[in-house]
Amino acid sequence: MKKLLLSIGLTLGLAPLLAQAPVRPWPSEGPPRPLPAREVKFPPYEIRTLENGLQVMAVLHHEQPVVSMRMLVRAGAAFDPKDKAGLATLAASLLDQGTTTKSAGEMNDAIDFMGGVMGAGAGTDLTFVNIVVMKDSFETGMRMLSDMARHPAFSVDEIERQRQQALSGLQVSFEDPEFVANAVFDRLVYGFHPYGTLQSGTPATLAAISREDLLSYHQQYFVPNNAILAIVGDVTAEEAFDGVRKVFGDWQRRDVPRPTFAAPPEPTRRVVVVNKPDAVQTEIRVGHLGASRSNPDYMALNLALRILGGEGANRLHQVLRTERGLTYGAKADMDTLLDSGDFEASTNTRSEATGEVLRLIVDQFWRLQRERVSERELGDAKAYLTGSFPLTIETPDAIATQVLNVLFYGLPVEQLESFRERVNAVRPDDIERVARFFLRPDRLSIVLVGNAASFTSQLRGVGFNTFEVVEMTELDVMAVDFKRPGRVAGGGGVPGGTIRAGRPGAATVGSGVPVGYQRGDAQSTIRPSITAAEGETARALLDRIVAAKGGLERLRGIKSITAKTRADSTGPDGQTTTAETVTYLAYPDRVRVETRAAEVAIVQVYDGTSAWVKDPNGIHDVPDRMIRDLQSGLRRDTIAVLLAAADGRVRVRALPDVKDDTGKVHHAIELSGSDLDPMVMYLDPDTSLVAKQTYVAGGAGQPLVEELFSDYKAVEGLQVAFTAKLRVGGRQVLERRVTEFAVNTPISSTLFTRPTS
Repeated sequence: MKKLLLSIGLTLGLAPLLAQAPVRPWPSEGPPRPLPAREVKFPPYEIRTLENGLQVMAVLHHEQPVVSMRMLVRAGAAFDPKDKAGLATLAASLLDQGTTTKSAGEMNDAIDFMGGVMGAGAGTDLTFVNIVVMKDSFETGMRMLSDMARHPAFSVDEIERQRQQALSGLQVSFEDPEFVANAVFDRLVYGFHPYGTLQSGTPATLAAISREDLLSYHQQYFVPNNAILAIVGDVTAEEAFDGVRKVFGDWQRRDVPRPTFAAPPEPTRRVVVVNKPDAVQTEIRVGHLGASRSNPDYMALNLALRILGGEGANRLHQVLRTERGLTYGAKADMDTLLDSGDFEASTNTRSEATGEVLRLIVDQFWRLQRERVSERELGDAKAYLTGSFPLTIETPDAIATQVLNVLFYGLPVEQLESFRERVNAVRPDDIERVARFFLRPDRLSIVLVGNAASFTSQLRGVGFNTFEVVEMTELDVMAVDFKRPGRVAGGGGVPGGTIRAGRPGAATVGSGVPVGYQRGDAQSTIRPSITAAEGETARALLDRIVAAKGGLERLRGIKSITAKTRADSTGPDGQTTTAETVTYLAYPDRVRVETRAAEVAIVQVYDGTSAWVKDPNGIHDVPDRMIRDLQSGLRRDTIAVLLAAADGRVRVRALPDVKDDTGKVHHAIELSGSDLDPMVMYLDPDTSLVAKQTYVAGGAGQPLVEELFSDYKAVEGLQVAFTAKLRVGGRQVLERRVTEFAVNTPISSTLFTRPTS
C-alpha cells in the first residue's frame, strides 16, 4: 500500500508518522569558515610567595571596578579516607555556611550588602573558595575569604543539613542512567585508585563522617603552604600583595601529609551492562586511561579528542547523528587530572540501536589512530580553541580560574599568553603520533546502561562476545564485580544504602491497543538528567512551554480538535503536490484525516484500536507496523505529551542551548518514556513557544525528522502554529498552513466507524 503522510497533532504542527526520505550526505553544504581569531593580550600579572608559603598571583584587569579572589587548596576528593568518601565534598559545602565568627545568615547578609558573590566547592584534586566584590569592598571581601578558608564553623546543624542534601542528591542520581554510566565508567578506568571512587560518597560513607573528621581534614590540608591565591581585577599589584600580607600574613604554615596512591590499572577491554528494564534508551560510555594535565602532548591530545568528538570537528556527531540519525548528540573528551586522566566518548541512543552505535564509536577510535586527519578537520578544531579562548579570560573570576589551574598543575603561566601559538603549532603529524601512542581501541572500557533485554543480543553481532550484566537494583560501584553483596530484595542501586527504586507499571488510555505512557509507581516523578538542580531547570522549561501554550488547565480541558489545512509536499524528484485536509482529533486516541489532492480523496482513521484507509480502490486495513507508527505519533501530539510530562508519565531532560539556522539561541528539552522514543522540543527564548521539535521515527537507521513551527495565533486560549515545515534527513518534504481551527467542537463517533463498503 502506498505510504501516506498522516498529519495529526495539529495543536502544534505535524506528526509525520509514515514519512520516509533519503538521508542526505554529510554535509550537503559546508559550514561557514571560522572567522580569524582576534588578537588576545593576557593582562599583566605578578607572582609572589609569602613567608608562610602562600603562593599569590595578582592580575591587573581594570576594565571593570570588580575584584575576584579565588583560593585553591591542594586537597580534594582523592584525599578522602576509603571509608569516608564524600568528606572533601561535604567539607567544601560547609565553608560558606558559617564561620567561627559569623553564621551562615550573617555571611549571606554581608556578601549581599557588598553586592558580591561567594562560593566554595571540591573537585578531584583540589578545593576552591572564592569571593567576587566591587573594588571598594576589596579588603572586607578578603577578610571574609580568609574567614571561610581558615575558620569554618562546621556547626552540627549545618553538617546534618548538608549531609541530608547530599543523600537526597544521591537518591536522585542513582535513578539517573547518565550518572550511573559515568560512575561505572570511572571505576572501570581507574580501578580502586581514588579517581575511580564516588566523590559525593555513598549513604554509608556519608553517615560515617563526623564533625571531628571534618575538623581533622581541614587542619591537615588548609594551610598556607598548601594553597594558591589569585587576585584579579581593578587593583594594583601593591594593593593586592599588601592586602594579602595584612589578612593572611599570620596564617601559620604546617607540614602537609601526602597520601600515596596505587597506580590506576593498565587499560583492558571490559564491557559492563547495567540493566534498567524500564529504560527506553541506552547510555553509552567508551574509553580508557589517558594522560595527566602536565603531559607535554596535552595540546595535541586535546585537538585529537576534539576531532573525534569535540567542538569544531566532531566525527562522532557527524556519523551518529548527521548521517544516521541514531542520537541527538555524541561527544568525546579527555579528563586530565593531577596524577592521570582518561579519554571518553559518550552518547545515548534508542535501545534497539545500541549495538550499531557502539560499533560505530569503536570504529571511530580505530579511524583516528589509523587515518591521517585532514588539514581542514584540524584547522576547524584549532579555530574553535583559539576563537573560544578569549571568552575564558573576559572577567576577573574567569581569569582567576585560568591562572590558578596553570599554577596548580605546575605549568608556566606563560602558557596562557602563548595559547594561540601553541594551538597553531600542532600539525597532522602530531595528531597521528599521539593517536597511535595513546589510544588503545583494542582495550576500551565500555559501559551500557539501559534495558539489557533489548540490546545484549546485538553485542555479539558487533564483536563483543564477552560482557557482564549487573541489575540496577544490585549495583555497587565500589564492588569488584559491581554487585552489592547481601542486598535487600527490591533495594535500590545506591552503593552502601537502601534507597529503593520504583517499579515500572503500565497505564492504558482508551481501549484495545494501549497508546498511553508507561510510568513508575507512586514514588516516581519526572527524573532530572544528572542533578536535582538540572531537574529543576528541565521542569522550569516545561512549565514555560505549558504556560505559553495556554496553561495546564486549558490543556486539560481540550477534548477535541478540528482543523483544516493546506499542505505542499515535495517528493525526492522535486515535484510538489498540494493537498487540502480536514483533521478530527478526539482525545485521547482517535483521529480521522480527510485528504484531497489532485482530485483524489483519501480518508485515514485510527479508532483507538485499529486503523483503516479509504481511497478510490476501496477500504483497506492498515498494517500493524503502520499502526505502531501511528500510535507513536499520537504520543508525540503536543497536548498529549505536555500533559504526560506535567503528570510525570514521561521523563523531561534539559539539553544544552542550540542555535537555529539564523543563529538564534533556543532552549531545549528532551522528552522520553517507556512508550515514547526520545523527542526534543526547542523553545523560542522570547515567547517560550515551541519553535521546533525533532525525533527519529520508524526505528534504527531512519533519518532525523524535524518539525519547524511559526505564525502562532491564539484560538480559544490555545496558541496554535498556523505554519509548519517538515524536514526528513535534512530535506524539506512538507509545508502546511492552517486555514481553520476549532477546539472542543462536537465530533460524531460515526466519523471513526469503519464503513462496510
